[in-house]
Amino acid sequence: MAITAETLRIAEQLRRQVGSIVDNVTNSLVSAWVRAWDEVVWEVVAAIGELLQIGDGKWPSRRQIERTARAVRALDLIGATLERLAALTRSQTVTGATEAARLGIQAQGDLIASQLPYGSTQALRARYGVQQPDAIDAIVRRTAEQINARHWPLADAATRRMKQELVRGVVVGDNPRTAAARMVKNLEGEFNGGLTRALNLSRTEILDAHRQSAEIGQETHEDVLDGWVWHCELNSSRSRTCPSCFALHGTLHPLSEPGPIDHQQGRCSRTPRTKSWADLGFDIEEPDDLIPDARAIFDALPEAEQVAIMGRRRLELLRSGEIEWEDLPELRTTPDWRDSWGVRPVKDLERIARQRRQRAA
Repeated sequence: MAITAETLRIAEQLRRQVGSIVDNVTNSLVSAWVRAWDEVVWEVVAAIGELLQIGDGKWPSRRQIERTARAVRALDLIGATLERLAALTRSQTVTGATEAARLGIQAQGDLIASQLPYGSTQALRARYGVQQPDAIDAIVRRTAEQINARHWPLADAATRRMKQELVRGVVVGDNPRTAAARMVKNLEGEFNGGLTRALNLSRTEILDAHRQSAEIGQETHEDVLDGWVWHCELNSSRSRTCPSCFALHGTLHPLSEPGPIDHQQGRCSRTPRTKSWADLGFDIEEPDDLIPDARAIFDALPEAEQVAIMGRRRLELLRSGEIEWEDLPELRTTPDWRDSWGVRPVKDLERIARQRRQRAA
């Protein structure tokens, strides 16, 4: 049941490959959103200019705005543009999820074989076992359904917020240009709110597809596996690993447990861990387990990085012994999506610390 240097090498390579898929989709969506705003902004500027003129020194009423042809055209254009971007989000995410799922299911054999005696029957079977293309199709279908779910109406929600922003208006003042610039800036912020939601959805669903395929790939080899290990990247400068992930890293979970159900956009992975060589019938010495020790790595970080990861108050509670590492994660429920582990708020950690002090008194 030793995760070897070769296991970690394969896991890191896999992490980089999946990260590249996520980053490529992210960059593509960001570029599309920027181009789209550049296409609609002139109509928005023209509409705001017309509204400033008809208001006679005041911002027009909702009724006036809804009857102004230029404003109607601008909102229609924004709606159509966001519909197109929502469709692009779906197609790009499905493509990324397909690639990530394929990588996940293909890599499990190598990850498992790297922990077994070289040349053994179990290692060969793990490395060259039959893959499950139907499983990938099922994962991709689920991803597409999730994107189309009712709680992700990207275009409708963003268009509605922009209309509300337009109706609310600005304080016109003496300089219409200043008022118009402020309004355009506010509307751009609402427009890009759709991008924020799209990126959250896309990244999370691609990473979930990868983890689900890993789960299926590991089930194929359950006879040699002891479970899976929560595995996160413990390099704060690159990954910005959160306190919850630091605390959960290295924990062992049964194969039947989905996950890791990381926080949204989290890149933690599930690394398979084999049973001990003795349990598998090998009468030879087993190498040491090399899964990195999260606490040791954190303790070795400079003070500034520890504070950046934990926050000063959370770090004080941890160092004082008033809270434990196990207190850092908190399971959260998101309606119509999946549960996820995130960082427990400081106020809740302080409450835990108070309760322990009271029990000890």
